[in-house]
Amino acid sequence: MKGLRSPFPLVLAVLGCLGRSILADGYGLTRRAVDNPGPDSFIRHRYPSVVPFGDYVYIDGGQLFQRSSGNGTSSTLSNPYTPYAASSTLSLNLNESWTNETVEFRTIPKTAPLLGQQVYWTDHSYTPGAFYVWGGMTMDNGSPPPEDQFWYFNTDGSGGGSWLQLSQGNYRKFSQLLRPAGASFTQSANVGYSFGGQATRRSDVSIQNDGPGSAVTGVVSYNFQTNQWTNHSSKSFGQYGTSLYGCAEYIPFGPNGLLVFLGGAEAPVDIMDDNYIGGLPWATLTLYDPVTEKWYTQRTTGVSPPLVERACRVGVRGPNSTYEIFIYGGSSANRAGNAFSDVYVLSLPGFVFFKSNSSGTPRADHGCAVIGKGKRQMLSYGGIDAGTDLGFQNMTTDPWKQSLGVYDMSEMIWKNSYDVNAADYESPAVVRDWYAQGNMETMTWDSNEVKALFVNGTLGSYGPVDDPPVMDNPPKSSLNSAQRIGAIVGGTVGGMLVLTAVAVAIFLMRRRKRRRNRSSQAGSSTINEYRPEPWPKDSPRMRSTTPGTIMTFGSSPTPVEPVEISGTTRGELPAEDVEWTYELPVPTPHSTPRLRPELPAGRFSQ
Repeated sequence: MKGLRSPFPLVLAVLGCLGRSILADGYGLTRRAVDNPGPDSFIRHRYPSVVPFGDYVYIDGGQLFQRSSGNGTSSTLSNPYTPYAASSTLSLNLNESWTNETVEFRTIPKTAPLLGQQVYWTDHSYTPGAFYVWGGMTMDNGSPPPEDQFWYFNTDGSGGGSWLQLSQGNYRKFSQLLRPAGASFTQSANVGYSFGGQATRRSDVSIQNDGPGSAVTGVVSYNFQTNQWTNHSSKSFGQYGTSLYGCAEYIPFGPNGLLVFLGGAEAPVDIMDDNYIGGLPWATLTLYDPVTEKWYTQRTTGVSPPLVERACRVGVRGPNSTYEIFIYGGSSANRAGNAFSDVYVLSLPGFVFFKSNSSGTPRADHGCAVIGKGKRQMLSYGGIDAGTDLGFQNMTTDPWKQSLGVYDMSEMIWKNSYDVNAADYESPAVVRDWYAQGNMETMTWDSNEVKALFVNGTLGSYGPVDDPPVMDNPPKSSLNSAQRIGAIVGGTVGGMLVLTAVAVAIFLMRRRKRRRNRSSQAGSSTINEYRPEPWPKDSPRMRSTTPGTIMTFGSSPTPVEPVEISGTTRGELPAEDVEWTYELPVPTPHSTPRLRPELPAGRFSQ
């Protein structure tokens, strides 16, 4: 009948919305129930990123296991539930003490892709700050990974925040990087580093084949200030220049700081099967200077961990010029056993390992962070306890309520609670005793060059972790007579040149003033110097590139679409196959406005 519409499309629309809501919230469960099930329903959280930021800890990514109700009593999951991709970012308040049973998580909606095993870096260079995530793999075998995207979480200073996508300063180089899962990562104050990892069809769209994919080579760095990416060669690391599921720590030794790589496994770039993968030993550690791009090795002593991968680590500076790295858990790097429960301490510059007498609970694929103002407590969150190959068939319910364990690094004991008033960190007694006994005097260094990076006359002469020291200029007394004479002559000549330049500048300014006065007195009008509008293709920043390269800019008060300016240069014709592109400034989280808005939430719902 004319004027009436069939109700069938409306019914379909309503059903479609309900279906999308059910799928997005995880098989009919509410979003809060999936991402924050509470102490009675929680089972496990695998692949989480645990990010300390000021007075809060953020937990992001990975997959969750939970009961459909809080009445489950079985400790072994003979028929485990299908894991859910974590679709929210959680935060914990560190401004008050809590236990792992009473603490409440805050849930923050997430619009970034739902991934696990991501690299994260924290940026404290502006207020309130942000953390970046890169790489990682999808939590659903059937879902493709995002293509060439880089996201950051903008904190609000009160345990909340929002997700935004970040444009890249050198997009071409960024797009050529393989997106890894299980990479080793760390950072200095303004640069993040990622080494190795595994690229599969679940982490990188360029890989289409099923199977283990490729072991990623290279140390990738991202500069928070310039928004630039660099890929440094890793051919000097191990047999293949690869690292799988290991750990990395930025340590404040030497003029530039160093990266030290811990544990994990290595494999050829073209991984065929697990038989090609072998654990990396702890007897010798590999170091890397990210500025000079030089690699070093140093042997260790003490009680070192077994060959493990998928462990977690934190680093903290001791009050007596030492730096301790705590390594917890992990699974066998040779696929020969279950998850581990021990904590080991590596103390630098002694390169000596100690094993804690207080064991945690077995777990792998978890995250750790230093928490509290005194930096004395290590928080462990998430992880699974599983059999060989980390299968789910033997996975148990986490014995820690809500998967939270707190380790007192000074006392080397585990607790189930966080103390907001905990004392400042001090090196454990076994570490202090080792140095007090004079063991540094009998250390065997792999080379004098390595020794010079760690010891400069006195034990551990280095600066703060976020501000590596810069080598002082040579004292004047160290210069020979010829150098001193050269310095005096150079200074005299330089001074004369400066005075001459100043005199010329004064003369030109006075002459211009006299001419301007004469023109005014004669009644003539001043003719302004002709200055043509700037043409992008005259800019020294122009470069040749293949068609289609896109650069974005952030000088507009509103987010803008990518812009490409192409053409020919003045005065000469370019080669027929060359197109010129002018790179416009790219916004960063430090600029206003902060990049383009986040993508619709439904785009990455699973």
